[in-house]
Amino acid sequence: MGRMLRVTLNEGIVEAIDLALVGSGKILLYNSGTLDMRVGYDRFDVGTTGTNYFTLLGGSQYVFDVSNSVGFLAQYQQMYFVSPVGDQVIEIWIADSQ
Repeated sequence: MGRMLRVTLNEGIVEAIDLALVGSGKILLYNSGTLDMRVGYDRFDVGTTGTNYFTLLGGSQYVFDVSNSVGFLAQYQQMYFVSPVGDQVIEIWIADSQ
């Protein structure tokens, strides 16, 4: 069944979001704003001086296939998100078999 999250990111404030899956499935991320946001495995990587992050482009959707043997994104941990400029919303759908 999974779960859906809608998180407001305030400018410059790093948020930890739990993306853990119980079984195989998909993680869908949607940056519903017009500005880019950063995602990383460590809160310092996405901060103002961070260099190891992935940019989620404004208005873009991302889909990750996840299981114990494929697409090992973040099954057992939190990931860190930040909007470096302006407040915006990220929508997350964790669709798994549980």
